[in-house]
Amino acid sequence: MNSAPNGRLLIGRLTERAALAKLVTDARAGDGAALVISGDAGMGKTALLDDLVAACGDVRVIRLRGAESELELPFGSLQQLCAPLHHFIERLPEPQRDALQVALGVRAGEAPDALLLGLALLTLLGEAAGDRTTVCIVDDAQWLDSASLHMLTICARRIVVDPLVMVFATRDLAAVRELAGLPELPLRGLNATNSRALLAATLPGRIDERVLRTIVAEAAGNPLALLEIPRTLSPEELAGGYGIAHAALPAAAIERSFLRQIRGIPAATRTLLLLAACEPTGSPDWLWAAAARLGVQPEDMVPAEAAGLIDVYSGIRFRHPLIRAEIYRDAPAADRRQAHAALAAVITDDSAADHRAWHQAHAAAGPDETVAATLEFASERARARGGIAASAAFIEHAANLSVDVDLRARRALSAAQAKLDAGSMESAEYLLSVASDSSNDEMIRATAELLRARLAFASNRGNDAPALLLAAAKRLANTDARRSRETYLEALTAAALVGRFTSGPQTAASRIAEVVRRDAPHVSEPGRATDDLLEGLITRFREGHGAAAPQLQSGVAKFLAEDAAGLAEPRWHEITYMVCLDLFDQDSYNHLVDRQLRALRATGALSVMPPALITAAGLSVTGGNFSRADLLLEEAATIVSATTGNPLPDTPIHCYLAAYRGQEDRCREHVEHKLRIGQQVGHGFESATALYAFAILHIGQGQFTQALDAASQGVAYDDLGINGYLLVEQIEAAVRCGNSAAATDALELLTARTEVCPTETAAGVAARSAALVCADDSADALYRQALAHLQRSPALVYLARTRLVYGEWLRRMKRRAEAREQLRTAHEMFTQMGADGFARRARRELTATGEKVISRQPRVAGALTTQETQIAVLVRDGYTNNEIAGQLFLSPRTVEWHLGHVFTKLGISSRRSLRGITFD
Repeated sequence: MNSAPNGRLLIGRLTERAALAKLVTDARAGDGAALVISGDAGMGKTALLDDLVAACGDVRVIRLRGAESELELPFGSLQQLCAPLHHFIERLPEPQRDALQVALGVRAGEAPDALLLGLALLTLLGEAAGDRTTVCIVDDAQWLDSASLHMLTICARRIVVDPLVMVFATRDLAAVRELAGLPELPLRGLNATNSRALLAATLPGRIDERVLRTIVAEAAGNPLALLEIPRTLSPEELAGGYGIAHAALPAAAIERSFLRQIRGIPAATRTLLLLAACEPTGSPDWLWAAAARLGVQPEDMVPAEAAGLIDVYSGIRFRHPLIRAEIYRDAPAADRRQAHAALAAVITDDSAADHRAWHQAHAAAGPDETVAATLEFASERARARGGIAASAAFIEHAANLSVDVDLRARRALSAAQAKLDAGSMESAEYLLSVASDSSNDEMIRATAELLRARLAFASNRGNDAPALLLAAAKRLANTDARRSRETYLEALTAAALVGRFTSGPQTAASRIAEVVRRDAPHVSEPGRATDDLLEGLITRFREGHGAAAPQLQSGVAKFLAEDAAGLAEPRWHEITYMVCLDLFDQDSYNHLVDRQLRALRATGALSVMPPALITAAGLSVTGGNFSRADLLLEEAATIVSATTGNPLPDTPIHCYLAAYRGQEDRCREHVEHKLRIGQQVGHGFESATALYAFAILHIGQGQFTQALDAASQGVAYDDLGINGYLLVEQIEAAVRCGNSAAATDALELLTARTEVCPTETAAGVAARSAALVCADDSADALYRQALAHLQRSPALVYLARTRLVYGEWLRRMKRRAEAREQLRTAHEMFTQMGADGFARRARRELTATGEKVISRQPRVAGALTTQETQIAVLVRDGYTNNEIAGQLFLSPRTVEWHLGHVFTKLGISSRRSLRGITFD
């Protein structure tokens, strides 16, 4: 038998108790961690947490408990957690402090970013832990409101060297996706010996051996079932005189026991228990005030306390969550509505308006416009605080209670959008059907179609999206011309991404463009960037790159201007980036991405940064700065891991880096994965980028037949944004394979593109490609022309590759000294970049000229991990630990810990010493 510090019996849990004790011991030494205790109802999760609290000693303990009825209330659990730490909030960095106060409803402001809130909570708990080791316990995590749970798990994933422990308890871990990836401690059923020991320790009197065996078998090792099943038996049954009923599942036995106890207490007591079950916060003030309205008194709770169903001295707390659920489920619907109405009537504080609205919703017996309007306002308030899931729940309730059919449809539409934002795809689909079926309003029906199309794309049904977006745009044309045109632009964007995986001739990009040209309404106001992009893409897909370039260039220029003025909508970044690539416009691309990243950092919109970081990483690859690309991908991976618990999925940039580095196995793995996923979800652009990476890999290794095969597959479809670059690879591979016809045809296509693109990158790759195809001495002038253009271009990797092929040509022309100069520079550039595949090719060529190549010593900074490099670069650039913590989603203490490792590895002792070290 195990004696717990709180006096409760914990039989068969020595291993689990030791694991929790070690967590606290390690945290005292500054090595914090998080843990998830999982197990079925009744397995003893709460008892284990009670034991942990009792054993914590002088450690600060903050305890939360989810309630099923609280799922729809925004940041309810966050408020419980922050209440004892309110005096630390003012110590937070300003962006974190403001975000947290907006979420708590004590400050007005823009809806805070989820990751910024998670970081604020980590900093807050870190501040508290700096004063005293802190243990945060979250029981019944499956019932926390989603906004609070998301914040808590973000925080839990970033604990490194803080004197902080976070312990979550939940039933089905697989059903609580936010907890995915955190260390787990599963609670299993007790074995037969421990089950018997628990029964022997808790049952008075004699128990028949046959009955004992039956109870042990029926309970299946569930401790709560072992305690509750005997409550359902008479003394005679326990003694074996009459036998016992046929065994039931443990959960059913537990519920049966609780229900018997509930129905055995007075009606007034059941009324009080129902009020307590209806109110998730456990507020005694609200409970007693509502009880008075229903004519029951506090002393009526005594029978429930005596039965061990509830504790009212340390807040309103049920002995087990199943008791709350059974009380609520067993009560007649009219009684439940009456209880909610009483609670709504006594909640008068404006700070608790969401709670009042929630009770009003559950008190309504049918449609009620007054309550619906209140819920709609509560939804807006929840969204303003960043509680998207709660906002969706409130507006869905409002739709259900609406009297007017058009109001119901409009609210259902708002609820669908909120569900889509919250990632609840199935609920969004249902609400869109409600909106469409409830109203004849053309705008509502058109908007529902638009959201359904976006839902298809978000649900990885890519090749369905263009046709759905076309239908929505056509419907919007009669009511909102501007919105219709923007939806047509969305349809063309979707068609560009679907690419080669179109579901048929009617959904090919050229056919989509023809429909848009015919049906898109005209607008009277001056053209915006989106108008030029729309018209340019229509031409691009119908007539080709050359005819479309002027209008697309105008669209990019206008988007740059609108973006600089703060007028550009973020949703158009993706298609504008693709157009920049299509135009070989690296400069505009760089400006837009850099500005987007700075804006996201400045506004604290951290959760939506990964796509921008990945895009910036791609530009860094083209710019020859592979180390920066690694850092940007690591930052994106950190955000994805912190917000979802999942690793960053493969991106085209991972493929490109592996290709340039000559990592054949890794590149092949990335490419095959991208090709497979691209086909599964209908994203042809993804497949084109994978084929591009494969071509680069094989060209770097001198495997030109394989390179030509990959590039030829890639150019078979004219993908927006990538086709021109695939042509560049196809030309080099075809020339090296001796396939002059393929090289000449590809050069003709590339030249037609670059002639209408007045950029240094376009001119440089065109001259380089022409030089490769050229069979006479005029190639020399073309190579020099290519070098001149590319030296003025941000595409440094193409400059290095041009020096390589020029050096190879010079060697074949027996101009060894000049060849050495170009090959030596190319080798140095590739080595500096980390493009090992191409560096080896340059080394072979350089050796063939008779030059001895000395391997360069690795940079001292190469010994650092990616995270250490990130921190070292930021320290070198003058950032403080607090600022670095905010940017890398760590606690300041963790930054200091990593910095200590940096100093040790680099053999330095001060931040100042980092100024002389190059990491890029």
